[in-house]
Amino acid sequence: MAAKHSVFRLLSGLFLSGAAIATTLTILPTQPGFAQTSQGLTIFGGVDSEFRLPYTLRNNSPRNTRAAYFLRVPGTRVEAAVSRLRITYPDAFTDRNGVFDPENIQVLRGKGSKGREIPVDQVVWSEESGQIDIYMSEDIPADTSFVIAMKGIRNPDRFGMQRFNLQTESRGDVRARYIGTWELLVAEEMGNR
Repeated sequence: MAAKHSVFRLLSGLFLSGAAIATTLTILPTQPGFAQTSQGLTIFGGVDSEFRLPYTLRNNSPRNTRAAYFLRVPGTRVEAAVSRLRITYPDAFTDRNGVFDPENIQVLRGKGSKGREIPVDQVVWSEESGQIDIYMSEDIPADTSFVIAMKGIRNPDRFGMQRFNLQTESRGDVRARYIGTWELLVAEEMGNR
């Protein structure tokens, strides 16, 4: 009789403990979403970690017309002076009504969004070929960290992972040099995934 009573008390205790934990987890407030600032974790597939570039997104909701992308390039990836930057992006970005504003694209020296501006001669957005070419007024020196600040972007209508690739050219280069890829989670509604 005592054994039955002990088993009953044990099972009752386990049930009440589980119910208390489940209730506590559903009541706890969730942390508000912040702009993405890390390179993330890729479990299956994706870009090799040595070619993954860091970034920060602001106002990152679907159809937001004030989205800003800060695409960082570490100085360790810049082996020679850069006179032209080429960013390629997938068709899905514009197919889902994503739009860039070439007038609001800057290149900033340093690792953050507050760096000194590096003069840009011209920005050419070719929607048909899915690329943005940034021609520099003065070369970006080798081993210099910089940020490509893209503001006034209209985010696509739907969430998706967009792989933006960066290639650079130095004066006199015949071929562009692949630097890396930003794996952006664009138009993400925080908490709805």
